[in-house]
Amino acid sequence: MAASKRFIKTLVSLCFVAILIPALMSCNSDKAVKGKSINGVTMEKFRESFERLPIKVLTIEEITKKWPPKSGQSPAPQAPKAGEKAIPGVYIDKGKYLAKESRREIVTAGKIEDASADGISIKGDGGNLGGVYVKGEGQEYILSNATIELTGEVKDMGGVTAGAAADDHGTLTLKNVNITVTGKGRNTVSSTNNSILKVYNSTLIDHGAPFEPVPLDDPSLTGASKYLEVQGNSRTTITMQNSKSYFYDSTIIGDGWGALSTDAGGEFVYMEANNCKVKTVKSGYGAYADLLCHDTFNKCDFDVASMAIVIAGVGDATFNDTKAKCGSYFALMHCVTGSHTEIGTLNVTGGEISCKKPAVLLRSHNADITFDGVKLTTESGILIKTMLNPDPNATPTDGLKVYGVHAAFKNMEAAGDIIHEDPARIMSVDLKSAVLKGAIKNAYVTMDAASKWTATGDSNIIIVGRFDGGQIDAPQGVTITALGGEDKTYTLASGGTLIIKAS
Repeated sequence: MAASKRFIKTLVSLCFVAILIPALMSCNSDKAVKGKSINGVTMEKFRESFERLPIKVLTIEEITKKWPPKSGQSPAPQAPKAGEKAIPGVYIDKGKYLAKESRREIVTAGKIEDASADGISIKGDGGNLGGVYVKGEGQEYILSNATIELTGEVKDMGGVTAGAAADDHGTLTLKNVNITVTGKGRNTVSSTNNSILKVYNSTLIDHGAPFEPVPLDDPSLTGASKYLEVQGNSRTTITMQNSKSYFYDSTIIGDGWGALSTDAGGEFVYMEANNCKVKTVKSGYGAYADLLCHDTFNKCDFDVASMAIVIAGVGDATFNDTKAKCGSYFALMHCVTGSHTEIGTLNVTGGEISCKKPAVLLRSHNADITFDGVKLTTESGILIKTMLNPDPNATPTDGLKVYGVHAAFKNMEAAGDIIHEDPARIMSVDLKSAVLKGAIKNAYVTMDAASKWTATGDSNIIIVGRFDGGQIDAPQGVTITALGGEDKTYTLASGGTLIIKAS
């Protein structure tokens, strides 16, 4: 991760502790604040009891997925020669076409003007060659009906050697453009250094250098970090350094690493995709929200070898009416080289999500997570899991109190466990007009009158707020242990057991 100005987001988590009373297990409580108590039990005491709950820290699972077969051989990548200047096929600076700064011999057909290019074809083989490069303040540059093919290894992210790039306050719009790149480090499009990129009705394909996935602990593994559980050596798109990218009705495909990527956000990066198809073939995420990067996806279709989204630090991602088929997680959230006060945000409204591993995996990260009206399924049987981050660059809490993990499910039914195994922070689960079936381990639980929770496995919770006892159930053989109120034991409607403990 590149260094960036840290956005300090400090919130105070307030819990309303409920005391269960015998009559029909009906719950009612007053708001608790620091220094006050209910029946002599302070919030601080409840937190101490919560922290004593047994927490088992697990290691990362080894990937055992059988990778897809190799799909053809790509040309051998050519690295740029020492001291060789990177040159695009079309160079636009402050609204002017600079023919002398362009490699005109790799551009065939079409028309190039100061404000636009139409029907051009660019084909280049070499690590110093790029496609269309637009920089400098001035009018929007429009590239239409173009085909760009580039091969060769490159050293830098985005910029001159990308298939099409907006840089240094430039504005670039693509309409009906097909870009295919091959070679380590290649990007189809990029938006960097206070620039704006808009892509309409286009197809962006990034093969990177030929690779086959290997075990994550293999010493030959290069490129993407093994701690992200993705492999590959190039990202299809990149948005960085106070820039914005917008994608409409387009297809974005990468063999590995990532399709829609952000990096080195600076103070603010925004990336948005609308009605787009996003795919990674061998490995890789669909999108990334890096530090201070903000992603929005509307009515998109993700079909990814790994996760749909990675959120780092104070990054955030919003999904609206989006489909996602994920080879591992739906979302991986982690905090590295940042502040322990950073909070990642994931908001998902509508749409359908299916994944093989836990829907959301959090590694030593504070987070606000909301699923609202989502059809959510996971083969792992786990909805949300937290754990310590094994990455050596993980942000430490240094023993300080942190925001924690807050997950909400609204207007939906969901099946799967919620497992909290990060001893450095607390977790809360909030149900609003939601039905949840699954175990909950080591979390505060709140629910409104329209919600119900059925524990399908032994659970440890702290009950918060006001609700009717009939909203909690468990089958025979399952025990729910809840902190709060007087010591009591109840038999639930389906035969399970609810044990209330005062401390």
